[in-house]
Amino acid sequence: MQTGARAPSRQPERIRDMFDRIARRYDLMNTIMTVGLDRCWRSLAAAEAHLQPGERALDVCCGTGDLSLAIAQRFPGVQVVGLDFSEAMLVCARKKAEGFARRRARHNAVVPTFVVGDLLNLPFADDHFAATTVAFGVRNVADLPGALRQMVRVTRPGGNVVCLEITTPPPGFGRRFHSFWFDRAVPGLGRLVAGDGSAYSYLPSSVRSFPPPPELATMMAQAGLVDIRYRRLGLGIVALHVGQVPKRSM
Repeated sequence: MQTGARAPSRQPERIRDMFDRIARRYDLMNTIMTVGLDRCWRSLAAAEAHLQPGERALDVCCGTGDLSLAIAQRFPGVQVVGLDFSEAMLVCARKKAEGFARRRARHNAVVPTFVVGDLLNLPFADDHFAATTVAFGVRNVADLPGALRQMVRVTRPGGNVVCLEITTPPPGFGRRFHSFWFDRAVPGLGRLVAGDGSAYSYLPSSVRSFPPPPELATMMAQAGLVDIRYRRLGLGIVALHVGQVPKRSM
């Protein structure tokens, strides 16, 4: 963890209640906070799943479904399952899926399905998915090593585990901008736009206490992944990690 960072409460009930409260304004706040770049970042994360028609993918902490839908659009014929523990967020995701189905009807697109579930106790068999993804979600989990192990467990050998998350940039302009924007501007915008300043005060504190990219890469290795790589995006404000579940020897 980052030195001097005070970890916020990550009690599941508190986090779920927070996301239930902000669900209706979640997408708008994401667009404002990232100046619309979150869609680009999710598209990059989706591409790292490397899926083939007929395969299955799991998107955990899927929220309102943007990454799930990005994967479905990027890889036609793939069955995407989005999982989240906030029913209010999933209501938004299912509405988006309905629109996706109408727009892609002529392309025989497979529409993502969305289920309520807990990342720390995934209701799926071992090796069930060809890839597992998460965007802006593991930062909120009480047991990060346990969450990574669950993602590895349900991903087949040779499949990718993809993690897109906000992080603290290296020293320099990116870190100064990050500090101003997330510590000062975002909580005020949260009060104004989402009517919930406390939820968006939680965000910067959760980022400060989250492992920096090299440490997260180490944790992914400890969870059993290999060939781990990451890159920073958006002035270093976001990190995209990819690791592979080891292939079994013959």
